[in-house]
Amino acid sequence: MYLSKEEEKILQGESGEAKRLAMKILCALGDFFHAEKLIKVESAHVSGVSYKTGGDALIEVLENFVKSEPKTEVVSTLNPSGMDRLKWKEMSIKDDFAAKQNRIIKMYQSIGILDLCSCIPYELGNVAKIGDHISFSESSAVTFMNSFFGTHTNRESGLSALASAILGKTPEYGLHLPENRIPEVVVEIEAKLTNPTDYGLVGYSIGKNFSSKIPLLQKVSSIDIQQAKQMSAAMAASGSIALFYINEYTGGKFEEKKLEKIVMDQRNLKELKEDFAPTSQPDIVMIGCPHASISTIKRISELLVSPISNRTKLWIFTSRPIRLVAESMGYVQRIERMGAKIFCDTCPVVCPIPEFDLSLTDSLKAAHYLPTMSKIESTAGSLEDCLKIAMGEKV
Repeated sequence: MYLSKEEEKILQGESGEAKRLAMKILCALGDFFHAEKLIKVESAHVSGVSYKTGGDALIEVLENFVKSEPKTEVVSTLNPSGMDRLKWKEMSIKDDFAAKQNRIIKMYQSIGILDLCSCIPYELGNVAKIGDHISFSESSAVTFMNSFFGTHTNRESGLSALASAILGKTPEYGLHLPENRIPEVVVEIEAKLTNPTDYGLVGYSIGKNFSSKIPLLQKVSSIDIQQAKQMSAAMAASGSIALFYINEYTGGKFEEKKLEKIVMDQRNLKELKEDFAPTSQPDIVMIGCPHASISTIKRISELLVSPISNRTKLWIFTSRPIRLVAESMGYVQRIERMGAKIFCDTCPVVCPIPEFDLSLTDSLKAAHYLPTMSKIESTAGSLEDCLKIAMGEKV
């Protein structure tokens, strides 16, 4: 990989040990993927935060790295951690876990990374314009940013995104190159999609069937940010799709006649819903994967018209900035009066879940990961259905 004279000096350690290590990481990555050069990034989003998923090895890596006193070159944000930093005892988190999780976050803070601890940085200020290059390592955010903001990012690891945050650069390969951003399959959506979970079901099916291919979706009558979030998260969870197009909204002029084409109709959607539908009463209902937006929290506050059932817990996950806004509007108080809990800084996938047998969620990403990450059987349904069951409606 070609390096400029300035970049060679960084690799030789003339700009300090921190930048030398970051450059070494990016050079190894670039060489592996046959990148020709490094390019500038506008921002970064760093995963590898939760003590649940990283363990003591994550602490050791970060401790060795922060000794070189690294500092970020570009706006950089942090992915969810393994607990709510203020309400961790309400999550049945142990003292040792909490102490180690706080150490991890403090080390990232010392580097200059904004501790949003959220998977929706694009709703919290970490955005870029069409064509900008960024370095994101949260799978659903990668797909969302590529597909709806028109930015260019690969699905980075936490380490490579951290290196990019420190250098303000990334290797030019993969989705940073226009020739790698061309659709490979057409999906005609003839089913009627009425809520974000429907979009998540379609996304989950596409990811499962096409792995990492770039799909071009047709006949999508409308899509909003909540629907887009669920679709992006589901595609990235069941497959590794980091970019898709919607012909009516995000598509360009492509040679569609040469592409494989499939149709998803109402029957397909019905079968998908039945695959994930609960057949018995869940112990816990979880909302907010990706993190709930202010509009979702408002909607929950309107739909919760009776207290949560004694048989079922309701946990809602969001970012701390959004919770603060929701508190100012009275939404949080209304929801918590009904017996639900709203947690920040973490999500259903990366926090330790207490002993439950069956969960229900509005997120296909959470439903996909909970059985392996938390050893809990998981089902999925619309936000409305989730809340009805949480309030005691029988399955």
